Amino acid sequence: MALQQRQVTGTVVVQGNGQQWWLYLFMGRLLYATGGVHRGRRWQRVLKAHCPQFQPDWSTLGNAAPWEYHSLVQGTANGRLTPSQAKAVILASVLEVLFALVGQEHLTLTLQAGQGLGTQIALLQVERVLGEVEQLQQQWQATGIKQLQNVTQELSPDLAPVVRQADKIQEQPGGANWVTLLNGQNTLWDVMGLTRKSLQATVQPIVTWVQQGWIEWQTLPDLPAPVAERSSAPPPPPPGAPTVSNAHQPLVACLDDSPVMLKILETSLSRAGYRVMTVAEPMMQMANLLEAKPDVILMDWVMPDVNGYELCGLLRKTSVFKDTPIFLVTAHESIVNRTRARLVGVTEMLKKPVTPEELFKLVSRYAPLRSDLAVVSPTPPPPEPIAPEATLPPEPEQVIDQLADPVAQANQLLQRYAAGERDFTGINLIGCNLQGANLEGVNLSRADLMLADLSGCLLIGAKLAGANLVGAEMVKTNLREASLGGVNLIGANLSQANLNGSQLMGANLSSATLYQARLRGADLSEALIAGANLTSADLKEAILYATNLHGAVLNQANFEQANLTGANLWQAQMQQTCLEGANLTGTVLPQMSE
Repeated sequence: MALQQRQVTGTVVVQGNGQQWWLYLFMGRLLYATGGVHRGRRWQRVLKAHCPQFQPDWSTLGNAAPWEYHSLVQGTANGRLTPSQAKAVILASVLEVLFALVGQEHLTLTLQAGQGLGTQIALLQVERVLGEVEQLQQQWQATGIKQLQNVTQELSPDLAPVVRQADKIQEQPGGANWVTLLNGQNTLWDVMGLTRKSLQATVQPIVTWVQQGWIEWQTLPDLPAPVAERSSAPPPPPPGAPTVSNAHQPLVACLDDSPVMLKILETSLSRAGYRVMTVAEPMMQMANLLEAKPDVILMDWVMPDVNGYELCGLLRKTSVFKDTPIFLVTAHESIVNRTRARLVGVTEMLKKPVTPEELFKLVSRYAPLRSDLAVVSPTPPPPEPIAPEATLPPEPEQVIDQLADPVAQANQLLQRYAAGERDFTGINLIGCNLQGANLEGVNLSRADLMLADLSGCLLIGAKLAGANLVGAEMVKTNLREASLGGVNLIGANLSQANLNGSQLMGANLSSATLYQARLRGADLSEALIAGANLTSADLKEAILYATNLHGAVLNQANFEQANLTGANLWQAQMQQTCLEGANLTGTVLPQMSE
């Protein structure tokens, strides 16, 4: 509680009984907690309970601590995880860690003040979380577990019950299921998750059977971590790397399905002083690309899911990338290919193999380095040729379009709608142009509308729950009273859109543009709107309970009588923002400081 009152930001390291835990804080709120005897098991358990389909991409995640939290950040950023799912995972993990700490004695706490974890998915009030932990402790005591203390010491939900007299258990209500669950491979936490019962309802019958000698306890080892966390000290720079941080230098995004090619490009460009973002699956990582807003995009001609022509055409339809320099790398530079590239908006074509000098010359022409920031080592290693023919498979002279024809897809949808059909759940409309279409009352739940153009579209009362609208153009779209719960709108352009009375609970609007958007009475509870632009947006009487607006641009926005209880507005821009009559209980405001 003292940490919350002092608005501490940093990490609390807790040690005791040969174990270690980490509590991550931001402005006195809990961001995450991990550690203890079963860190890996806990992670697998909470994922299975709250987002069983989520598979973190560990190859691109890196090794920053804590790996669990950063995988959740990655998942919400690329749309594979909804903010609500990520928050549920965080809360479940925090409750288990604090439950373990409450029962410990002789603990040592060390505060490591810092900048927090960067992205804040959820800001948990310590007092509220401790209240839930207290309820769990009460349930634990109500099971009669204390009566077993003379038999087994240090009882905790991390122990695994194992059946010793199966015939006795089989005679009990649900006995067959209990025998299966109590196999010595599931901890009490695991059994609680599998049965979907409360802690008390799960443990109470087991305590009785332990007393009767039908069940015994055993300890289990932890599961291995998927990544090795790095220490707090940064690794030494490689030979030839810039001697000054490149944090503010131009960012180059390299899109290629070949790990060899990506590594070569990354090495060459980073040695030259650029920041580099590698993207192996452009369609899956589109949200990351839109959030990063690279200064230059370098893409391969041939990729498994989409070719360079198609991808460039899709990117050019977005407001984010309509003017971004896009270079296409190919082994076949012909007049036909060059003409087609120009038609879809390719800025320049590069023929393989490319030398670092050629690459640097082209990139620096469109995105010159800032000479006041990066200083390259005077003795760089000799350059390597990029994409030598011996290391990469040959490209076909002609590529086949991978994506469904967006024009045909759009026409088919409009024809079906005109015929009276309204349910298009899960439909694929990637890159489709539906400007000005009347789709009032349509059901596009879980539809894939990534990079689609819905500008001026009439979607009053539409259902778009769980839809993928990453990078979609929705300027002046009418979404009044639409259902958009859990929708992914990363990087979407909703300027001047009408979202009055819409439902956006748990939606992901990171880096979206909502300039002059109308959101009166809209429900944005627990939505992720970090880094979005809501300049001059109207959010009068909107509900923004526990909404994450970290780093958002809220200049001249209207939050009159809005409910911002528990919202995160840290580092938000709020010049001439109207907060008259707004509920700011527990709100983290920009002017707060440690």
